[in-house]
Amino acid sequence: MQVISWTKIGDFSPLHVFGVLAISYCAYYILYAVYATTVSPLAKVPGPLSRKFSYLPCAITSLRGRESHAVRDLHSKYGPVVRVSPEMVSFAAPTSWKEIYGYPGVKKFKKSGYRQLRPGVPDLLTANGVDHARQRAALNRAFSDKALREQEHYFQDHIDLFLKRMEQRCDEGNPINMVKWMEFLAFDIIGTLAFSSSFNCLEDQGYHPWVTLLMNFFKSTHYVLTARMFGIFFPLVFVFGPIRHLMKGQEHLRRSYEKVQQRLAMPEDEKRADFWTFISRQNEHKEGSMSIQEMEVNAALIIPAGSDTISTTIAGCIYLLLKNPETVASLRKELQAEFNSESEITMARLANLPYIRAVVDEALRMYPPLSGDLRREVPPEGAAICGHFIPGGTIISVYALAANENAHNFAQPHRFTPERWLKSEERPEWTKNDHLDACQPFSVGPRNCIGMSLAYAETKLILARLLWRFDLELMDDAFEIEKQKVYIMWEKPPLMVRLRRRPS
Repeated sequence: MQVISWTKIGDFSPLHVFGVLAISYCAYYILYAVYATTVSPLAKVPGPLSRKFSYLPCAITSLRGRESHAVRDLHSKYGPVVRVSPEMVSFAAPTSWKEIYGYPGVKKFKKSGYRQLRPGVPDLLTANGVDHARQRAALNRAFSDKALREQEHYFQDHIDLFLKRMEQRCDEGNPINMVKWMEFLAFDIIGTLAFSSSFNCLEDQGYHPWVTLLMNFFKSTHYVLTARMFGIFFPLVFVFGPIRHLMKGQEHLRRSYEKVQQRLAMPEDEKRADFWTFISRQNEHKEGSMSIQEMEVNAALIIPAGSDTISTTIAGCIYLLLKNPETVASLRKELQAEFNSESEITMARLANLPYIRAVVDEALRMYPPLSGDLRREVPPEGAAICGHFIPGGTIISVYALAANENAHNFAQPHRFTPERWLKSEERPEWTKNDHLDACQPFSVGPRNCIGMSLAYAETKLILARLLWRFDLELMDDAFEIEKQKVYIMWEKPPLMVRLRRRPS
């Protein structure tokens, strides 16, 4: 019997060792691929073979900013339930939102894939049930209808300045990039609403340095989450990736913390009605409802949530309206029937107008500010979702774009038709089988977007006043939604528009 000496084994070169490891990894990967596509509990879930055993298709399209579109196309091909990666299943059925994110679902499915902005400090996105309820209670007052009424003058003042800037550019006769100006407006409004401190983008007619950080902040978070899909190669991918974006993301957090400290240092003012006014009142009534550190991390969420999502929604509304002139005419007809002058346009009166709400709803369907996944994890015992039993440990999600543009949910899903959101008797016959509950741009249940009412009110007010004062002409199709990329938020190209004053 031949004995292999340790000295001979020790003679292997690093290249030999690497070869053995590579062969072992390939063997493991092949066995895993066979398991994932044949006997795995998820093997029968429809989807492309490559996505059943490999994270690469998902990771590559995600790095390219096209995963939301890819998953939408997978649902169009494979149906309402699709396996998008070895551990993840996407749902697009009309009941998916309520089953996964609604009140029964929130008790079963925990969030997955979210990282705390500051380790050890829960925020509204990552907090558990008790902490989430406590923080939500602290913020509810700031986003209530009562608060919105008290804050309306902030919105009106900023819109006044925005329209003044538009008139100046209108007189110059040059096309205007509405994406840029909507970002100016939305960022100034959230600064004032949250901290009683505008970022003065409209005043200075340029981006505040913080605004330029935000897309990098989204990209850094998106990149880290995507890089994890590469498993043991994560460090290599991360090193060669745009790590500078992560550093800029940290700068966003630093500025958010600093802004909270500046706001808390302001003297008391009974006339002030910003978010932190209501949070402070909640702390007084219920001591310790939100710590200083929790205020800081939540500020880092509120700023992008209250700025980029709003600018995205309004830019989408403008683009889709200008691509459909007959819809602009219908909207103007509604506004002119309700108001005699622009000064009469208020949030309260707009709340009663069905067509402008339908316009916003349809824009949110076709261009949801958050088009990607909201991940949840199935408990160990598994769960039935939309008629399918999903085993424990599986990551589940609804991709908004996939649900919104699925032909089983909406007739002619790529057609901009606000009328589909009107009362049943006013809807076109061909839309009456639409499943409107398949579109939930603010999610549903106890973890839905706390700023939903504010977002609708702000969007409608800006849109109504802009269309009352100006005729708008789309100059090109550079903003085409289908070609845009998504890195958590949409990477919006210029939206070039020419303005003409309307008769007063």
